[in-house]
Formats: sequence, C-alpha cells, structure tokens
Amino acid sequence: MNITKEKTVAQVVTENTGADHVFCKYNIDFCCGGDATLKKVCNENGIEFNVLKNEIESVTAVINRDINFGEMDMVSLINHSKSIYHKYLKENVPVISQLAVKVAEVHWMHHQEVVQINNSFSKAISEIVEQLSIEETILFPFINKIIEQDRLTTKLDKDEIETLKKSIKNIEKGLKNAGDIFKKIAGLTNNYTPPLGACNTFKLLYEKLQEFEQELHKFIHFEKHILFPKVLENN
Repeated sequence: MNITKEKTVAQVVTENTGADHVFCKYNIDFCCGGDATLKKVCNENGIEFNVLKNEIESVTAVINRDINFGEMDMVSLINHSKSIYHKYLKENVPVISQLAVKVAEVHWMHHQEVVQINNSFSKAISEIVEQLSIEETILFPFINKIIEQDRLTTKLDKDEIETLKKSIKNIEKGLKNAGDIFKKIAGLTNNYTPPLGACNTFKLLYEKLQEFEQELHKFIHFEKHILFPKVLENN
C-alpha cells in the first residue's frame, strides 16, 4: 500500500503487516492514538518520514500476508478476535500476574517501583477482562444473532443501533483505560529495561509485560479500526 504523510497511523497498520512493530520501536501509539497522521507523529517524535516509511516497507516486504481483513466477513473477523487476541490475553494474564506478584514480594525493598507495577497491571487486567466478557457475552452474540437472521446487509432499528453503539463505546473506553495504564507501566519500567543485576524472573516479567502491551495495542487497533467500523458501516 502507498504510504504517505497524510495517512493515519491506524491506516498504515491496517494496510501494512508488520507496521505495528516499527511503531512500537519508536513508541508511537497505533491503537488509541491511531488517528494521528504520519506527518504529525514524525514531527512530534523527531523522526524522518522517509526513514519511517522505508522501515515499514522493508518489514512488510518480508512478511507473508496470510490474512486480508478487508476480504473477511463479520463472522471471520469475530472468530479472529476471539481465537487470536482473546486467547492470547486470557492465557498470559495469569502468567504475568504470578511474575508481577513474585517480583514485588522479593524485590520491593530495593526496587519500590515493582509494587506500583504489580498494582497497575492488576488494574489494567481488571479493565481488559471486563471488556472481553462484554464482547463474548453481549456484543458478539448480538452480532451473530443478526447474521443468523440474514440481516447483516439490512438496516437495524433504532434500539439495535443504540445497543451496538453503547456496547462498542464502553468497550473502547475500557480498553483505552487499559492502554493508558500500560503507558504508566512502560514509564515505571524504563520502557521495559530491567535494572542492573536483575534476576531471571525480574527480566522475564519485563519481557512479558512488553510483549503483552504490544499484543494489547494490536487488539485495540483491530477492534477500533477494523472490527467495529465493519459492524457499524451499514447502520
């Protein structure tokens, strides 16, 4: 896809597999802050546009794109959200929670920030788990019911549209809160850089937290810029 300064960060991530890795490298928010243009984020972060553009194109060129979201129907998009993002988040929450508690218990005297990290992660997880539950018990079944009734291409009534919009708005708000908490965690961890002499558990915690944040950003981007617009595009 053609990458221009006027494209938003979200558009570039949607159209170019691997672009999210480049944005993560430069600490550019591509989920909640995905509406910013490349021109804006380059100016704000002191990055040459052509450097950023070339890096994205290089990464995209070596990745085999097996998934084209634009060609996927609603059922496939929902299944992708559940089988990829929901699955990852659910599987990794207990792992990271155990690491965070252990590091806080063992190292709090010399690294008081680990207590804040543990508490912040718990708050983020509370938001994430709640939103996943809303999707799986309310939003996705509602959409699937509409699809089963063969009404995907027809106009929904006023109450149905309001139900969709309210659910989506609440989910986006909750996930944004989680994303904001992870910004705090990134600051507390010095962008996930373990302190000198850190033990293996300490290092693993920071590694898993960074990975989790990146996957969370991908999930938020997918929901906000791919799935939810698809749900509302005909209504």
